[in-house]
Parts: sequence; structure tokens; C-alpha cells
Amino acid sequence: MSQTLDRKEQIGGLRDLARRARRLSQGLSDDDRHRLLKHAEDLDQQATALEGSTEQAMVPPSAVAPVVQVQVQVQQQQEVGPPTAGSKQEKPQN
Repeated sequence: MSQTLDRKEQIGGLRDLARRARRLSQGLSDDDRHRLLKHAEDLDQQATALEGSTEQAMVPPSAVAPVVQVQVQVQQQQEVGPPTAGSKQEKPQN
């Protein structure tokens, strides 16, 4: 949920920057105004793309097909072999 709020804040920030760019473009020459309006349009497109990815991330779990996982546990046994040099050996009783 936190990621969704972060994205919404980012979307709002992009839209706010686009509004500011449009407002600032009013006092500029034609070339500068055109560049700034293009930048505002790009910011709006980024916000729209982010909105689309946010809506996809908010798909309810019931709409997603369940994933079936099979777990297999393998038990391992220690090998029984000749004793090592450091281990104690039983002495045969005569």
C-alpha cells in the first residue's frame, strides 16, 4: 500500500510540475514557450504512464490466478563407514 501512495505522490508531483511549466510559459518568447509547453506535455505523459502502472499494481488478489507450489523434502542420512583416526574405537573383548 505504501508503494501505491508513493506513486500517487509522484504522479501528483509530475502533474504539478506540468502546471507550473504551463504557467511560466506565458511570459516567454515563442521558442521558449514552445519548449516549455512540450516539457509540460512530456510530464503529463509520464504521469499518465505511472497511473496506468499503478492501476495494474492494484489488481485485487482474487483476479489473479492462484499459483500451485509443490514442496518436496529430501532426508539425508549420514554415511556409515570406517572410523576415522580421531574417533574412538571399541576394543574387542577376548
